[in-house]
Amino acid sequence: MALSTNRIVYGVHSITPYARADKLPFGILKVIGGGAISLSAEFEDLFGGSNKFAWASEAKTISSEFTATVKSMPDFMFELYLGATVSTTAAAALGTVRQAITNVKGTSMVASTGIASVGIKAASEADLKDGIYVVKAVTATTYDVFIMTDIAFDKGADVTYEDDLLKITATPITLVQSAAADIPNFGLEITGDSGVIALVTDDTAFFSVSAAHGGISEITIGKTSTTFPQHGLVALSQKRADDSLFEIEIFKAVGAGFPISLEETVFAIPELTTKLLYDEVEDAIAKITASAGA
Repeated sequence: MALSTNRIVYGVHSITPYARADKLPFGILKVIGGGAISLSAEFEDLFGGSNKFAWASEAKTISSEFTATVKSMPDFMFELYLGATVSTTAAAALGTVRQAITNVKGTSMVASTGIASVGIKAASEADLKDGIYVVKAVTATTYDVFIMTDIAFDKGADVTYEDDLLKITATPITLVQSAAADIPNFGLEITGDSGVIALVTDDTAFFSVSAAHGGISEITIGKTSTTFPQHGLVALSQKRADDSLFEIEIFKAVGAGFPISLEETVFAIPELTTKLLYDEVEDAIAKITASAGA
């Protein structure tokens, strides 16, 4: 009988987490750097007498992990591994005020005698600039506007900051009762409410804007109700030239946490770590299916 063909594993193709309740996939990770399953044992050694070496050793517990480096970050990854909640906004060719204006300091900015709403000015959508905006009362009827970033200052009309405090209004804007006033060159307008305007100096409010976009995910991390769902995983090697495949299915896994780095001229590549747990139904933690090419 001739020797069997050597089993050789090459590359990585995909990692797919799935719900244990119905085995339906959460989605697929395909832009990945690699994945590895690791089983490491803790040993109990028996020493005695003058012998410097162990007379016996037995494996006690085995730590089982699956690690993967991933180069894309779909919503489900945050839900499974950061316990996050994700809310989505559909694509909007004209932009979105994604966070309605909300009081921060004091209560006079968003009130019946203050601001009613922030909206996108008709026919000025091209001037929208992405960011978190802060509105600060200067007098009882005027306010200045600040923005947290200049990343979109080249969209539409070019703008610059007015000072080092990130103010974008050259002069304070007057809030008009039941009428809208523009934030110049930003594609936005702020409408006063129905009462006689009565802002309190130095009170603030904020809102956030996204210019034309293909969809938005807002990912909230760290709620008191955070859980890290148990799930299954299927990982596949790259298909080799002879059509051989190597598949790992992990029946019961739980993961918690991964880093998100923002580095100069570098893609973010988080590393996921999941613990492999014993599955009572399968009587196993994982199964490898190695199929040889035909």
